[in-house]
Amino acid sequence: MSSATSFDYGPVEVFVIEFEGDRPDPGVLDALRALSNDGTIRLLDLVIASRGADGSVVLSEIAELAGGGIEHVELGLQGLVSESDVAESLEAARPGLSVAIAAFEHCWATTLAERVAAARGTVVHAERIPAPAVNQLLHDVVFVDAGTADPAAEA
Repeated sequence: MSSATSFDYGPVEVFVIEFEGDRPDPGVLDALRALSNDGTIRLLDLVIASRGADGSVVLSEIAELAGGGIEHVELGLQGLVSESDVAESLEAARPGLSVAIAAFEHCWATTLAERVAAARGTVVHAERIPAPAVNQLLHDVVFVDAGTADPAAEA
């Protein structure tokens, strides 16, 4: 690749978020909207799927998701999340649970991806560690391993 390597998209990540009820809390949708509006991510596709008490599956369109202003976000690649993605995500969900499947591009990483490609480099592994796991690990290292009291636990 030449030094003029240009990508239309940066890395894409898919989050599958399980929640109670038929739609996510408006705060979750607001966070996606805000990150999209400020250019941190580009929301490519968003599917909300619910499993009814009888086991049926109901899909919700983004326009139906009032709350958080998410209904005003334009999806970059609507249809990227497939029916099989939805089926797989709901496979273990018990009745009354729903999933939000959000596919988004990491806009901040596009330049890095271009530079790596221009340098004839290849990303051979990338891994994301979920925030709860990182925070628990840091808590354990800082407070448990050090034998100190957690100020948050004392409050």
